Amino acid sequence: MKKFAVIGSPISHSLSPSIHTAFAKILGVDIRYDAIEVKLENFEEQLNHLFSSGYSGLNVTLPLKEKAFYFSTKRSKICSLTKSANTLWQEDGVLFADSTDGKGLMEDLISKGLTAKGSNIVVLGAGGSAKAILPSLLEAKPNEIFILNRTLSKAEEIVEIYINNTTKITAGPLNEKLPFKSDGIINTTSAGLLGQEIVYPENLFSDQAWSYDLNYTDVTTNFNKLAKRNKIYKAYDGMGMLFRQAALSFEIWTDLTPDVDKAIEMLTK
Repeated sequence: MKKFAVIGSPISHSLSPSIHTAFAKILGVDIRYDAIEVKLENFEEQLNHLFSSGYSGLNVTLPLKEKAFYFSTKRSKICSLTKSANTLWQEDGVLFADSTDGKGLMEDLISKGLTAKGSNIVVLGAGGSAKAILPSLLEAKPNEIFILNRTLSKAEEIVEIYINNTTKITAGPLNEKLPFKSDGIINTTSAGLLGQEIVYPENLFSDQAWSYDLNYTDVTTNFNKLAKRNKIYKAYDGMGMLFRQAALSFEIWTDLTPDVDKAIEMLTK
């Protein structure tokens, strides 16, 4: 039986054990998947202990994603761009790292019939979540990406990384008027989840746009409530992304591809 785990702090709320256990049940394989509290100051010691005690792969969540990237030896192209990792595994004593968040988002957009190619996309927020999805979002070849953030300099730092990309990518403050009519809006901020005021441009929402909130709750997220009040009828949360990024990690570790829709159906019952 192979052992896997998600590490982070706090971690008791994580849905990853349930998701990966569902994948294993659907595929008929025997695994164990744990949620393990690991604090930033104990990361290296705990990581070495987990792999030496028989864990084959680890998912990494806050606040450890950047630490995981810098501690790894072999990194995917996406990891090198985002400077963070959410998936770790060892081969012949070498620590490999990948980031499946962006790919998981794009797969979920496709599953919902949402198009990024040729679109004008607004990304709210310039933190770790925004950085994690941008490489995959750019691969879909949108027409333009506008990153809005409360601290403008953080959005500008991200723009600088992709300044030579064929897709136009610009930065602005959260309350700046958009220079285009948005086709898609991706919220990476946690303001709505934390019950804080959601700051946004007055012309953010258009009647042809879709919205995607990376946050997820048992009910409609506050951001999607706002989107629906502004006549956005295609408003989704990050639950599908959570399942799909997990499936990509599962495939990296096992070479098996889970049926994500079946797993979602199994767990949402």
